[in-house]
Amino acid sequence: MYVHIGKDVVINSDNIITILDIEALEKKKKIEEVLQNLKISGNIIDVSEGNKKSLIILEKNDKILGYITNISSVTIAKRANR
Repeated sequence: MYVHIGKDVVINSDNIITILDIEALEKKKKIEEVLQNLKISGNIIDVSEGNKKSLIILEKNDKILGYITNISSVTIAKRANR
């Protein structure tokens, strides 16, 4: 099933590895550490329009990608589990 994550972007829910709350990560100053550990710093696509709420980590074509979106992690999780 496909999940709308903001703007005109949809992703396949089968590719989602994890959905993280950016505000929680930023409070702990862990977002850069997470991106570095996953080695995806160069593979981030920002569709948040300046209102960052969630970081979605997914695997697509044997590549790990991250999407930053303005939709809450709870909402994305609900959409992915439909």
